[in-house]
Amino acid sequence: MIKRMVYVEEIETQSLAIGSVMEIGDVHRAAPYSRILAVQKEGGVKSDVYDFDDYSIFSLKSTPPLSPIQINSFTYHHRPIQVDQVRVIGVSTAGIFQVGGVDHVDATNYTKHFRVLENEEQ
Repeated sequence: MIKRMVYVEEIETQSLAIGSVMEIGDVHRAAPYSRILAVQKEGGVKSDVYDFDDYSIFSLKSTPPLSPIQINSFTYHHRPIQVDQVRVIGVSTAGIFQVGGVDHVDATNYTKHFRVLENEEQ
């Protein structure tokens, strides 16, 4: 991939979290990754310990990538990328915000979300 100069006047980002990437410029590969165990517990928080190994979703292997597709496009390999203003409210959970080009993206996210209700604990 030919690397190009990137000129950005202003990028305002309010939130970038949980394994996400903000990239300015051309890259060969982007591979954001996250594992999330989200527990909503009714009645307050105690010192309960939750382990990724207790949930089978975290031991699953991701599916192989899809075959590349061909699209008709045009590129300016020798011209710089020029951006005036970008406003990003949020990028989360193995997401990518990029000004530039990328050859390969391999984003993976495993999330287990559950609730623990007081009447179910008994």
